[in-house]
Amino acid sequence: MSACARRVKAGTALLALVLCVGAEADGTSESAVRESEVRDSSRRAAVWNLSAADWSRYQELMAGRRGAWSPDAGPLLVLGAHARTESERRRFAEAFVLAEHARVEGELAFERAVQAAWQRLFPGRLRLTAPAANLPEVERYALVVDRGCADCGRRISNHLELGVPVDVHVRGAADDADVRAWAAEQGIDPAAVRAGQVTLNRGGDAPDGAALWARVAGRGWVPVE
Repeated sequence: MSACARRVKAGTALLALVLCVGAEADGTSESAVRESEVRDSSRRAAVWNLSAADWSRYQELMAGRRGAWSPDAGPLLVLGAHARTESERRRFAEAFVLAEHARVEGELAFERAVQAAWQRLFPGRLRLTAPAANLPEVERYALVVDRGCADCGRRISNHLELGVPVDVHVRGAADDADVRAWAAEQGIDPAAVRAGQVTLNRGGDAPDGAALWARVAGRGWVPVE
């Protein structure tokens, strides 16, 4: 028998019954809210392949100064920037690169589909490109190069100096090891690769006929050169 029921049986006033029932209802409501929050946190953590503990730490960090500095920062970036050990930093860096690679590949695949749709709907009409200097809010570049490119390292460095990450697609590379060898030849900083500022990809998945693409806020990927 609950405490409320004992009080009513003992002759407690009707007001006490109302208050007790209300308190029990509030407790049930709070429990339901907590369960809903746990389910929501688990779902959000799973989206980023994070554990419940990782997501809880991300929320704690965003509730502090990090949330004020960069309120829109993603969990992998925040957790990596505030890693407590080198192994933890490496784990989040790898997760960040994998997530970025998957996102970029999907967006470029969609842009190829857009190009094909343009040719079907407007055959023979040129789809205009935009000079890089005239593109506001460039979030990322995708640079398509040949394996034999002699000065691509300089081009990549120039884009990185703008503070914009670059996804490099190397045409003619035999495999991933060949792409890494090419990057070493070009003097690409391995630290920039580990940090996700540069991603290295084989050119088979790159859009044909374009050397430089830019991802513009609100517009997706657009050809630049």
